Amino acid sequence: MKRPSIAISLRIFVLIGGAIASQLSGQTAQNSRPLTAAVGENWVIRWNRSDDFNDSNVDWRKWQKKPEQFSGWRWDNEGNVTAQDGFLKITLRNDSPAMKGKDGKDRAGSSYTSGMLKSYSKGTYGYYEARIKGAPMFPGASPAFWLYSVIDDAITPIGEVRYSEIDIVELTQRQSHVEGNERITDHNLHAILSNGKPGVPGREWHRPNDARFREAQANEYRTPFDPRTDFHTYGCRVDKELILWYVDGVEVGRKPNQFWHRPMNVALSLGLRAPYLMWKDNKLVLDEKAGGGEFPTQMLVDYVRVWEIESKSE
Repeated sequence: MKRPSIAISLRIFVLIGGAIASQLSGQTAQNSRPLTAAVGENWVIRWNRSDDFNDSNVDWRKWQKKPEQFSGWRWDNEGNVTAQDGFLKITLRNDSPAMKGKDGKDRAGSSYTSGMLKSYSKGTYGYYEARIKGAPMFPGASPAFWLYSVIDDAITPIGEVRYSEIDIVELTQRQSHVEGNERITDHNLHAILSNGKPGVPGREWHRPNDARFREAQANEYRTPFDPRTDFHTYGCRVDKELILWYVDGVEVGRKPNQFWHRPMNVALSLGLRAPYLMWKDNKLVLDEKAGGGEFPTQMLVDYVRVWEIESKSE
């Protein structure tokens, strides 16, 4: 039997090694469809909300460089969002001593900065999937993959939906070091309905931590792994009647789709959490009793995928 030449052997080695590396790092021909796609389902990828992050820079034509600000910390994508070695890296930091008072406490919230990719394009129904490695700092940081719409306060008929939000996953949100808390993942729903009044006074929030809405909107899952130490795949299928959540292709929750029909942007973010923040006056505010923390901390994203189903083959 003839042995293959050294050149051929090297080529085979490179091909096999490349295939293995590709499977470990992200999308391949085998998982170019949703991990949970059924036989006969025709899924079409939407690249205006999908990304491999294989370029040396973030594609700011697809993702907003300056998304709207929330309370408690500040988005600074120029300083905290990079694409390198095939991964998106989002950093959460506290690096502005000038913004602190004489006792070292943050007075304006400006010293806490992080990053969020928010798509320009919007959509509603489909399958959303991302491969994420969580931030090592715990507690205090929450990597998230989510969908959210604008708030339309011009909608005044009672019970009409002004805002839709689907949290595909929020990691490491619990604020204590109790054994196992780092493994809890949240897959929740938020909505604002109109109470009949115009403007902000007309907002009726439906939040998953409200006992009235917990059954319809809250999902908590305890993973068999530590999401901070390796990459795992988090997905969500949004249909007109049902919303289903997945971790590594395994269903971890489902809820009827009652209010989540508005066009939504795709978001990947690293949020600040307790003990640095607390909930007060219906918003997140800084907790001045918090210590220095283990800043900076980073989350990594291998890819984000959005598919829409077109039809089922016969």
